[in-house]
Amino acid sequence: MSETDETKKWQTQSVKHKVATVLILDGVPFSYNEESGIMFTAPEFYVEKLKDRLMYAYVEKPEQTGTVRRSRLGHF
Repeated sequence: MSETDETKKWQTQSVKHKVATVLILDGVPFSYNEESGIMFTAPEFYVEKLKDRLMYAYVEKPEQTGTVRRSRLGHF
């Protein structure tokens, strides 16, 4: 098993409704509480793709805002 295939626990407080929507569409189980936010387990490669998908689907175009933001997902 490569390092990127290893399943890890992840959590985010950032764009919770958008992260939850993608996780639901992908069939990834998750939990939520106010203190920790969304928590789920997934391989690192999935989370990297998730960040890219969120960025391209939900971030305003740079020409509209002048900046590009990335979702902050972290494992614990």
